[in-house]
Amino acid sequence: MNTPPDFQEIAEHLTDAQLALALQQSGWEKFGGRDSLYSRWRPGASESGATRGLLLPQDRSAEDYFELLSQAVASAWNLGDLRIRSILERAASLHSLGDEMKFHKETRTRKGTISWTAGVDLHSGAHKSMMVAAKTRKSRSAYYGNSNSYLAKSFLDSVLMGQTEVGSYVVTAYVPPAEVFTERKVNEGATIPLVGRHSGREITKGLVDVMEAARESVDHFQASGSTSGFIDYVSRGFCYELTQALRSLIRDSDGAEIEVEFNSSDDLFETSPPPRQSLEFTASDYSALETAGNLLAATAQAEFVTVLGTVTLLERPKPGNPGIVRLDVVGGTAARKMRVRLKVEDYDMAVDAHRNNLALRISGRQELEGHFYWLYDPEIIELVRIVPEESTDSIDSSAQDPLF
Repeated sequence: MNTPPDFQEIAEHLTDAQLALALQQSGWEKFGGRDSLYSRWRPGASESGATRGLLLPQDRSAEDYFELLSQAVASAWNLGDLRIRSILERAASLHSLGDEMKFHKETRTRKGTISWTAGVDLHSGAHKSMMVAAKTRKSRSAYYGNSNSYLAKSFLDSVLMGQTEVGSYVVTAYVPPAEVFTERKVNEGATIPLVGRHSGREITKGLVDVMEAARESVDHFQASGSTSGFIDYVSRGFCYELTQALRSLIRDSDGAEIEVEFNSSDDLFETSPPPRQSLEFTASDYSALETAGNLLAATAQAEFVTVLGTVTLLERPKPGNPGIVRLDVVGGTAARKMRVRLKVEDYDMAVDAHRNNLALRISGRQELEGHFYWLYDPEIIELVRIVPEESTDSIDSSAQDPLF
């Protein structure tokens, strides 16, 4: 037996006018009351013929307004049918959960289940899709790698995962529409910049945009055999990472659907609710996405290097996150400064290097993200006594920000 919701919580997210409209749309009828004080409602005659109803307060200045509204919600729930209950449940969740995104995967297993590997792919595809939606807000690129990762990670940290549904297997994500995400870290107490900031609603809409670009680029390839569309659609957000996300969604399945609903509390009480936006991809799209991915990956500018540098700044690891160090590069790359994320034991080695005037030699994948060079997937890390080395390469000093 399902547990009733918290009626007081629902009342916190409703006005009496909204509840009255919900009752009216659910077939209830008004049968009396006093204007500006209260109205009385009961289920329509077609429902049960019952005369019992509820009292809906209208005077928000009254001390017992919220108590009476909570009682009205409880009565509507107990006397109403599935239509009114659905509205009341969603009214409580929309303010706290936000815009809803659903990633469906059709499989031939028992309803409400999915094979483990297909489920992992579904979650991975949903995760990558939302990362792409955030990254494309800052810039458009055929291949992102770790670019724009701060914006994407801070966005994902605010997304909630909802319950699955019976039927095709579903991953549900909820995005806070009004929350603002910045492209760079904003220090505590600092003013949020006017540019380089994006709301959750804007990123969610961006997901729809990039999925539409993917759908159209794949359709163009399948109709013409030309790969030119894959590059042309980069300006609309199509990228290597999106091809990987979509391949994960449709791998080992009969198809996948990405569905987005932009929710607000008022949407529940509109006569015509806003349409859900959905896009479908099937197993037949897999080879086209693979072709697109290979083409777009060729544009990646990552370079594997072994860097020797002195540790100049350190950011201590936080629980569950790596530490960050900045190196003044002595040799191994044209970059003058390099940032590296290090796990705890390697971070401790960097601290020793800083204290004892030693250098670090690290191998990894060098990428330019904005104005900063990063070394990803660091592998060979050792302490080295400082020996003057000079790089024969040069780099424009304006290409890197002097700040950490």
